[in-house]
Amino acid sequence: MDPKRGSSTTLIGIVVLLVVAVGVGCLVVPAFLFSTHQPVERSAAACLMTLRSAEADFRANDRDWNQVNDYWTGDVKGLYTMTAAAVRGNAGTTTIDPSIKLIELSVACADADRDIVRAGGENAPLEHFAVPSAKAGYWFGAMDLDRTIGNGTPESFYKQDTGGDPPMGRCHNYFRFGFVAFPDSTAGEYVFITNEKGEIYRRKLGESVRPSTLTPPGLGGRLTPYLSWPNPKDLQAWENAH
Repeated sequence: MDPKRGSSTTLIGIVVLLVVAVGVGCLVVPAFLFSTHQPVERSAAACLMTLRSAEADFRANDRDWNQVNDYWTGDVKGLYTMTAAAVRGNAGTTTIDPSIKLIELSVACADADRDIVRAGGENAPLEHFAVPSAKAGYWFGAMDLDRTIGNGTPESFYKQDTGGDPPMGRCHNYFRFGFVAFPDSTAGEYVFITNEKGEIYRRKLGESVRPSTLTPPGLGGRLTPYLSWPNPKDLQAWENAH
């Protein structure tokens, strides 16, 4: 075998390996850099999927026993803390009248809304179960209105009185719901939204949208634009997170 030829072949092999290594590095490094935010963002999207499933269960099985097949739109934590009206009142920590617990307690605790939706006395306070805290760096909230069916018209609001028995006020909707997930601080780069249609969309943030430094932070302030489901034209600016 020609020694020169063997050396040439070895050199070519080394060059090829270096090229491949550089190419793989170009793919791996950006992915590694992005992974500093990926876990919390994946968790936020997964929680929104959980909320969608809980809503489907709530409506199909009339989990609050208000005699109406409707969605819960009062807040996030109600999908854990609500009790069934089959037993009147909200003794949600007892075996006689347990809360519906359609979502994990950690998601209920990450409800950004500081208020409680009484729902005719059937909703138990979150403090009966745990204290508020962000989940994997994200807070969650029930959206206010759907701009695809009107800009602030009565039918566009998610919180409706569906006339159930017992009366629970404006905390349901026959056909629609919407949820938003937003980062606690710098834990995530995106805000996420989902609704009854099953899609999850995300939008990259240029600044924090956390409404306050309180815990929970509440809803409003810089978060307000994200509390309405966008009309089709505005939704084009969002990225499908699937």
